[in-house]
Amino acid sequence: MKHYSIRIAITALCMAIAGSATAQRFDATATAGLNMCQIDGDGAGRYNHPGLRAGVGTSFSLGSDEQSPWRMVVELAFAQKGSMAGDEYFQRNISLNYVELPVMLSYNMLDNRLRLAAGIAPAVLVGARVTDDGSDNQPLADTYKPLDLLPLTAAVRYRFTDHLGIEGRYENSMLSISSNQGSGTYRIVRDNKGTFSRLLSIGLTYTF
Repeated sequence: MKHYSIRIAITALCMAIAGSATAQRFDATATAGLNMCQIDGDGAGRYNHPGLRAGVGTSFSLGSDEQSPWRMVVELAFAQKGSMAGDEYFQRNISLNYVELPVMLSYNMLDNRLRLAAGIAPAVLVGARVTDDGSDNQPLADTYKPLDLLPLTAAVRYRFTDHLGIEGRYENSMLSISSNQGSGTYRIVRDNKGTFSRLLSIGLTYTF
């Protein structure tokens, strides 16, 4: 019940933010691309876990000046994350599927061709699978939290035409994505210990 309540709250937030843009000029963008992921604290340090990312989003100007380069960006996306760790004797594959709600402040340049954006991308876990040498490790999969509340994200987009563009993105969780905090690394302070998702993403965008 708690899991579904969280999903409803995130959906309501998305609708409320999008609704605030109805009185202003806004755009719509679809994005599809590839994530290269890792999990800090799992014993591996390479962006070697591929995943897909696809989503839709809108941006709207802040205040009454429609020509302002500052805009708010709200997105809804599906993102595959995880990690691959091990050696010649042992292999672990962690696959995590999330629905994200990135909310970012952006700045447009070069006649709106170039956009720099930064913000947070809270996410709901909709699927987790961990395999050790090809065998399911369900107890470990069950330790991953239903919410990743505070991933920081930054994105750069360049539009070649009025519609088609390319985007690069970086994301880094600030809170542990696993309830198993007996080992791993930490963020900011040592008490904030566990495992943390990190990724680089590149994709194509289409603005309507």
